Amino acid sequence: MKRKLENQVYDTALFPTEWRFSAAIVGLIRYFEYHHISYQKDCKWEGWEGIAYNEKDLTEARFLEFAESWYGASFPHKKAEQLLEQGCSRGNTWTEEQIKEINKQLKGNTILKETVEVKFDGSNQEEILAVLEENRETIIKETFRNKPNMYAGFAEEKFLFAEENANCRLLGYYVDMGKKARNISYKFDENTFQSIDIREFDWIPFAFCGTYESFFVNNNLDIHALCHIADNLEAIMDRSRESRESNRKILLKFMTEIQDFVEFDVEVISKRWDRKYFESLYIRKEALQAMKAIPDLALLNFHYELGEGINVQDEVIDCCINQMSLDSLIEQLLKLKEREQIGYLQVVIGQLIQLNVEWSQQMDKELKKRTIRSAENYAKKTVRTLLDRKKENKIRSYRQKLISAITFHDYDRVNEILLQLSDYVEISYPFIYCLFEDGEENKEVAFAFANALEAYKKESKEEKEA
Repeated sequence: MKRKLENQVYDTALFPTEWRFSAAIVGLIRYFEYHHISYQKDCKWEGWEGIAYNEKDLTEARFLEFAESWYGASFPHKKAEQLLEQGCSRGNTWTEEQIKEINKQLKGNTILKETVEVKFDGSNQEEILAVLEENRETIIKETFRNKPNMYAGFAEEKFLFAEENANCRLLGYYVDMGKKARNISYKFDENTFQSIDIREFDWIPFAFCGTYESFFVNNNLDIHALCHIADNLEAIMDRSRESRESNRKILLKFMTEIQDFVEFDVEVISKRWDRKYFESLYIRKEALQAMKAIPDLALLNFHYELGEGINVQDEVIDCCINQMSLDSLIEQLLKLKEREQIGYLQVVIGQLIQLNVEWSQQMDKELKKRTIRSAENYAKKTVRTLLDRKKENKIRSYRQKLISAITFHDYDRVNEILLQLSDYVEISYPFIYCLFEDGEENKEVAFAFANALEAYKKESKEEKEA
């Protein structure tokens, strides 16, 4: 919420009453810090902690200077300038490739094509640098307005630097009043339509971090924590740009690292370039604690291309965010492991089973974990027994039957198969009693047994004794 202040050092206050105001606050603080502008960070109002500042300090010229610094070489004119200045420092020597790259940057968007009318030929760098400097504000403004990873990815381009509007300038919030005002108004009366828009929303893009998909963590109970999390996420995203990790994986890894600053389930706002709206993701603190139990998310690094494909890390992150169990993913991977004989999936599935237990609402998780370990050990003992009897084909046969029954959620059939196998190998399975009581509730035990019932290699004597 925005409030006007009277008879105080600052004339305006902004409070993080919802994510748009929180993001605007983070963007403004970064702007104030860059320009060394005075502001107050602990302004209080009705239980909210916000910032106070003077509205006269929000100028277009300062905004554009900050935007150029924040996005750097994402502006093609900035990249061209850097290349030209590097050439000058080399004694004005240029290769054909360097000249070609500079001309490519100088034609990087419409405003540059209209502004820089000459081509760089290796000798006119001073002329081009002078043109860029003379038209700097216009180039920055039009580039920032229209680039999808800048203003155009967050708000309606025509509202940049506009004062407060009848409806919100942000994508997904903006309404074409001429066409849709009646349809979304109470009792189809346009006069009842209400919306919130403030010029400070222009600073929202500076609060998000990421590339194709960017994020803002709305930890809005404390301004210092809000800024701390935003700054740390920005730093981690910057360090991870060269990696092939998805932004969502980076986000979740970051959230597990800073969960001490998060005392509750937290809202994360996501914005993708190809979508004209924002998404709200709610990440559970319990899920973050469970994710932290995984020694390395790289253990879940498995991608299989078939149809829509399977990306285990992305699936786990989505399940965490959407408070869903991993049952479906585990069943899918069990079938894939059986069909394609992918040995590494045994490790992946084992990690997912443990994670599924951590995310569950069961009272005695430690008992479940011990039962799962028992099932895995008895599966390995069964494999050794069948290998000693030269009955390796039976291992696959029973495993296929189990996986089929598990994926059909037929736990009576699962129990029947386990009893048959126990009788065949002459080994008693104590863990089976929990499946008799409630197969669906204890499905992780069945998952674990089926996953461990493998014979990729014959174990050594030392492994048997262990």
